[in-house]
Amino acid sequence: MQTYLRAPQRYELRSGHEEGAPSCPYGNAYEWIGFDLESNIYVRFTKSVFKKLVNQLENENQ
Repeated sequence: MQTYLRAPQRYELRSGHEEGAPSCPYGNAYEWIGFDLESNIYVRFTKSVFKKLVNQLENENQ
C-alpha cells in the first residue's frame, strides 16, 4: 500500500483479458490486474489497493 500511495497515478487497474496480461498461477485469466504505467509491466496489487481502485471505478461509473 505504501508504494501505491507514494505515486497512485503510476498505477491503473486493467482487465485481465487484455493482450499481454499474465494468467493467474492456476492458468486462468485474472478478472482485473494492476499495471505500472512507468515500468510498463503488470503487477499484483494487495487486497487493500485492489479494493480502493475498484471502489474508485464504481464511483466514476455512477
